[in-house]
Amino acid sequence: MPKSNLTRPNFPKRLIVTAGMPNGNKPLHIGHIGAIFLWADAYARYMRDNIGKENVIFVSGTDGFGSVAEEKYRKLKESGEYTGTLPEYVEGYHNIQKATLERYGISLDLFAASCFGESYRRHEKISAYFFEEMLKSGYMERKDTEQFYDEEFDMILNGRQVEGKCPIDGCKSEVGYADECALGHQYSPSELIDPVSTLSHTAPKMKLVSNYYLRLEAFREEIRAWCEVLERDGARKFMLRDMRDFLQPPLLYISESAKDMIDAVLDRLPEHVYFYDEKNKRVQLKFTSVTLRDKACALLKSEGIRYRSNKTLAPFRISGNCKWGVPLPKLKSGETDGLTFYVWPESLWAPISFTDAYLSAAGKRTGKGSEWTDWWCDKDAGVVQFIGEDNVFFYCLAQTGVFLAAQSAGHTIEKKSGRLNLTRVVANKHLLVGNAKAGSSGKVKAPTADSLLDYYTVEQLRMHFLGQGIGSATASFRSKAFYPEEFEKSGDPVLLQGNILTNIFNRIIRSVFYSLQQYFDGKLPNKSVSEDTLRKAVEALAKYEEYMNKFEFNGVVGIIDEYFRSANQTWAEKSKTDDIDTRASLITDTIHVIKVGVLMLHAITPDGAELTAEYMNADKKLFDWNLAEKTFGEIYPDVKSFKFLEPRFDFFKKHESQL
Repeated sequence: MPKSNLTRPNFPKRLIVTAGMPNGNKPLHIGHIGAIFLWADAYARYMRDNIGKENVIFVSGTDGFGSVAEEKYRKLKESGEYTGTLPEYVEGYHNIQKATLERYGISLDLFAASCFGESYRRHEKISAYFFEEMLKSGYMERKDTEQFYDEEFDMILNGRQVEGKCPIDGCKSEVGYADECALGHQYSPSELIDPVSTLSHTAPKMKLVSNYYLRLEAFREEIRAWCEVLERDGARKFMLRDMRDFLQPPLLYISESAKDMIDAVLDRLPEHVYFYDEKNKRVQLKFTSVTLRDKACALLKSEGIRYRSNKTLAPFRISGNCKWGVPLPKLKSGETDGLTFYVWPESLWAPISFTDAYLSAAGKRTGKGSEWTDWWCDKDAGVVQFIGEDNVFFYCLAQTGVFLAAQSAGHTIEKKSGRLNLTRVVANKHLLVGNAKAGSSGKVKAPTADSLLDYYTVEQLRMHFLGQGIGSATASFRSKAFYPEEFEKSGDPVLLQGNILTNIFNRIIRSVFYSLQQYFDGKLPNKSVSEDTLRKAVEALAKYEEYMNKFEFNGVVGIIDEYFRSANQTWAEKSKTDDIDTRASLITDTIHVIKVGVLMLHAITPDGAELTAEYMNADKKLFDWNLAEKTFGEIYPDVKSFKFLEPRFDFFKKHESQL
């Protein structure tokens, strides 16, 4: 064996992996699976094969609270389509989601729920911890703001209970809700254009409501510095661009048609900088704080002047008035009575609650690694969070502010033990259906994740979705099974990556097994792996790890494809020999290809990789990346033969509909 040429990445001693939480009012669709959960699962599996299963915790859960689930439940209850309670309604979808994740082989250590069971009890305590730490920090304050109020129903409206048009300049979302749009843009409720209550279907009134807010704008410089750190670490370019968009000063834009009206009230506006944008034919007003901009908005609205605002750091709401939520901890002053946590902040620390619940249930309450703080507050540990691009604001900006405010002494982006550390966020672009963004709401309905399994195997789908380059650009789900007329005379694009396994790798493995059985009575040849084969393996492994640790999984799939095609071509050229010694060397080299192949595939398609290992009489050591350069014979010197392989056996199978 030559001296190692494989440079290994630096890994944390312990790692938390999280996947964005699906809402508790729907089954999982292709975006949940193809853009988030499969990615998180592949990375969690890869890391277990590197630092040990006991040192990786993979958690997610149903985001059960908030107006989204509450509003859908209300409509179903009113129509008589559902007769159970709201907790039962959310738990029903939680169970459906959990079953789907299990069908796809998502190896979560815990798929919890924020709103019931032991995970809720842990979540309530962790929520109280965050509230108290933010209150002590001085960066959270209580203030009165205008919220939507439905007179007919006599209630404050939250989230999806209000619909209108997003006020953020340039937004292309289909709908805006009470204080955020479908694309995740944040704004004050009073800025929403043409609001309508989904309860009474009338224009809601505005009512002053008291809530707690985190002064997110106070962390502008820390967030700016954090962007620099993320850029050096190779974070997604679009994610960094979205983060930096919010570092702009507060701006208002007024169209040229209202220029005379705005000129008439300039002397009544708070201090600002006036600029006429000749290119876009509009007036731009710049303010030094969101507070001043909000005062300007109120004046413009009273004068009937329409405006648009920009993305900027604004106070982030911590509490809300939705009854279906985690209650705020009680204060002696009674100021939190009746308030619940706004669903977004509590969902940001929910993975910590789930970590705590998992450690408790797993009986790991002794020694290092037994407390959630050993994972989230240790400089030698790490957290990697997989999300969709709509949630960049929350996980990259709001969470940064929340975590910094909750640090026990001062605040810093520097990683230290004994304080809550910032996380590595991996944001993926949208999966489209046709040319439109697909989801469970909106004009284009995404196929459910379960429906795909009527036409494709899990391994075909895992290869396909991980082979999409959604780390840098949107990708479209184009399926012959779902759109047969589009591919009447061509192959199914969904099978492109899966064919690497069902056709090429199957052929390689079978060729070795059948040749051993035909020419060597099933016994492994006593040969050394050639230098050329070892070199190609090291090159493939190095490229694989480079892409894996940049979270460019399409590159990972590309390396697997290239490696297998090269080996398949080599076998086709050299297997025609009549020389038994040459054949023995070819088999030995190809066994090394298979050994390296199943190591690379174990994170991507674990079932087929483990089935191959079983037939090779190998155990889990075959998937240990610390043994990546070792040959099969070096790892298993006592294995002298493989299991007998039946004719036409497939290690990676096609769906029955494709046979």
